[in-house]
Amino acid sequence: MNRQAVPKRDALLGQLRRANQYTAVWVAMRVIAIVGLLAFIRWDQVFFAPIVSVTACLIIVGPFAMELLRTWGQRKKRLEDIKDSTRFGDLDKYKLQTLYRETLQRLKLPDERLPVYVTNDKSLNAGAVRLGRLFGRLNGIYLHRQVLHKLRGDEVQAIMGHELGHYYRFYLADQRFRLLTLLLGALLGVFVVQLTDAQGYLGLIIVSATSSAFWFVSGIPTMRHGRAIEHLCDDFGSQVQGIESFISSLLKIGLDEEMRCSIELEVMAMHVDNELLSPAEVAAAVEKSIPYGHAAEPELFDTVTRELKNRTQANRKASLSGFINYLRESDRDEGDLKERLEQQARQLNQIDRLEWESILDDPQDVRLNERQTERLVQLMLAAPEKSLFRTPGHQDGIHPPVALRILYLWQNRNSTTELSL
Repeated sequence: MNRQAVPKRDALLGQLRRANQYTAVWVAMRVIAIVGLLAFIRWDQVFFAPIVSVTACLIIVGPFAMELLRTWGQRKKRLEDIKDSTRFGDLDKYKLQTLYRETLQRLKLPDERLPVYVTNDKSLNAGAVRLGRLFGRLNGIYLHRQVLHKLRGDEVQAIMGHELGHYYRFYLADQRFRLLTLLLGALLGVFVVQLTDAQGYLGLIIVSATSSAFWFVSGIPTMRHGRAIEHLCDDFGSQVQGIESFISSLLKIGLDEEMRCSIELEVMAMHVDNELLSPAEVAAAVEKSIPYGHAAEPELFDTVTRELKNRTQANRKASLSGFINYLRESDRDEGDLKERLEQQARQLNQIDRLEWESILDDPQDVRLNERQTERLVQLMLAAPEKSLFRTPGHQDGIHPPVALRILYLWQNRNSTTELSL
């Protein structure tokens, strides 16, 4: 990673402004397309053969519907509904409410009583959902419970600020008209079915291909501008307590993923020959065994091992279900699975990791100050080929690598450009 690869705040703001400049034009084109499809669709066929049309609509809107259902169905509680006795490490609901109000004040955002949810997820993550008035009950900031256990108050505020940036400031204006996109997609599905006059599996294949193409095209703006939005939201979140708190939270998130990856890969390899446990059960055992809060890797490994032992014994005792699982999993290629696990292990071991923990006063306590942050950046720039963590490093095309996020915050910390569109 070099300095030339690090974007500047004003360039990213300009990119997002240009992306939103023609929103009205794109919305108008979408409305015209909807009107055109309404005119061309043979509605008598829809009324006399509704199943085909409904199926086409469901296939098109399915991805969005599934996303909606996952958000609606996940276990969560609004901050004010949490019991007074519930604690998240050093935090409770009153402290979190204070931190949230303070975050709004520091970012000069209105207090619109936006819901803040705490989910039961054990990964270090958070999210912001804004779906308009129709699905307004799902709007809000979603904080994974593990975030509250593992991060300090100032780091939680950094995460809150990042998600508030997504909700209020930095987004593609086109996404605020998602219902138009869904309506266009549904009508397109019906039109394609009538145009091709395809039935049975052929019709299903054609509609599925249309759905894939539709969502691919719809997602192009997000893929193109997603990284810019993420950088700007990082920048926004760092305005609450400074870049040191935000970078500390990024490092903790990376360490957590590194430990999870190491444990899951190791236990997968240990149980590859266990016919009573499928890979999915092993992964589920790892997820279940991870406690809320801090745990040393050896302690966590022992907990996972005990959980896997219990699952093996339970599957062995449940003779009928165990037999069914055995039949279901008996055709899995254990040699291929073992080879893939060995390949993943080799890839992780070959990662040249930057020993950045040397900058810390206490290697077990990631709490950066300005001097340590500067030293971290120097280490990263001196060895750009090295990675901060031994993780697979899969990129979704939207979230920048952690190293780039850190360098962006450092190099734009004194920017005089106002952080707004």
